[in-house]
Amino acid sequence: MPDRPLGGDNLARPFALAALRTPDHPALVFDGAAIRYGALLDRVRRAGAGVAALRSTLGQDGRPPRVALSLGNRAELPALFLGIVAAGGVVGLLDPKWSAGQTAAALDTLQPDLHLTADSAAGWIAAQPAGWDIPAVDPRTPFLVGFTSGTTGRPKAFIRNQGSWLATLAASRVEFGIGPDDIVLVPGPLVHGLGLYGAVEGLSAGATVEVQPKFDADDAAARLAGRGVTTLVVVPTMLVGILDAAERAGMRFPALRRVVSSGAKLAPAVHDRLAALCPDAVVLEYYGASELSFVSLRSSREGAPADSVGRPFHGVDISLRDDDGHPVERGRPGTVWVRSAMLSDGYLGPADGSGYRERDGWGTVGDYGWFDESGWLRLVGRAGDMVITGGLNVYPAEVEAALRAHPAVAEAVVFGLPDPYWGDALSAVVWWRGPARATLAELRGWCHGRLEGYKAPRRLFAAADMPLTGSGKIARAEVRDRARHGGLEVVG
Repeated sequence: MPDRPLGGDNLARPFALAALRTPDHPALVFDGAAIRYGALLDRVRRAGAGVAALRSTLGQDGRPPRVALSLGNRAELPALFLGIVAAGGVVGLLDPKWSAGQTAAALDTLQPDLHLTADSAAGWIAAQPAGWDIPAVDPRTPFLVGFTSGTTGRPKAFIRNQGSWLATLAASRVEFGIGPDDIVLVPGPLVHGLGLYGAVEGLSAGATVEVQPKFDADDAAARLAGRGVTTLVVVPTMLVGILDAAERAGMRFPALRRVVSSGAKLAPAVHDRLAALCPDAVVLEYYGASELSFVSLRSSREGAPADSVGRPFHGVDISLRDDDGHPVERGRPGTVWVRSAMLSDGYLGPADGSGYRERDGWGTVGDYGWFDESGWLRLVGRAGDMVITGGLNVYPAEVEAALRAHPAVAEAVVFGLPDPYWGDALSAVVWWRGPARATLAELRGWCHGRLEGYKAPRRLFAAADMPLTGSGKIARAEVRDRARHGGLEVVG
């Protein structure tokens, strides 16, 4: 492997520099086998050579080559991702769990020049020439088309450029501080933003990244207990499963330094359980979106209220505005607008007017929130999730946060159900934390102590199992359908 310097901007450059510095350091641990940085860099260069050759066959229309990856959590995915990016190509991440119709729709949107699957990826990499040099790439070059997992509706195909992720890596380096001595466990799917970014962030820092072929809470808990894992990157639902497994087995996590969580708020009880298993670990909950990247951060060491999403992330400005675009006073809710170098380039294909929009360098996905007197940001929901009940507007997120704080409630989803009197009756589905239960009256009283009276749910359901999206978020549309069609226990 030639030991030559790398010049100019390229999103793969931080990883390549780490590989040149420590070629024998473990880069990836997958299914019990370690891949060292030098070997991974060889695969990245081979993949880059293949994409560079593909570019030469496409003519001079200026469009970067697009490569669709339908792999799931396989060892080839990081090498392909970094290699395609290194050559100035665009990665389209497809979830192999999608139906044939979903895959066909994504491919129709992406229009890839090459489609690699679990059957073809390893052979394609091996067939490419070694020794290709990683060039400089214009930071405005798109590199990723991702499909928002969402909880309702058809996923949108968002576009990110290399400069935006270089800025994101720089910001998370400040906030998370992951370095070469870290072992980063990424138990979730790499086809979704949190897992993909967690793996790339670790490799860019020269750390060792451990990936599970498929999420296994017992295996993840065992890795945290006995294999020196210092960093866990996880969504809340998976974290709860890991904590359950650890508590059943009497495990502790002595080496864990940080837990990075996103996708939903962590319930207060989860913080308590983490403190018991790894009291020295900092819990870093960040709020963001695929189209915005990082927006805010709540660190367990900064004293932010449990129901807040913290303060602006490094390099981020936040402005809360009314429907006319004017800033709102502190304490009043408004649409969350974000300005940073990490914003996306919008969507691929026709837009339906919902989701991400940009104005004068500021972007929003339609979330609503407010700043308290101490400057902590609190979210109340997204415009499309708002429930109008009795003529009053309710954002489910703040009701869900109140319910999660109840000692008997592990998780909650709130929505409206058609009602002849209220228009939409505010309804909640809860998952109990243990054998203890609560009545509708008890939970309404609990909410009355924390929210305006009209924000207390009028219908209550309980669920035994928790349907999830591919990214590990609660499948809200499925939960709501179960409530509407009698598929849940009616509590009141």
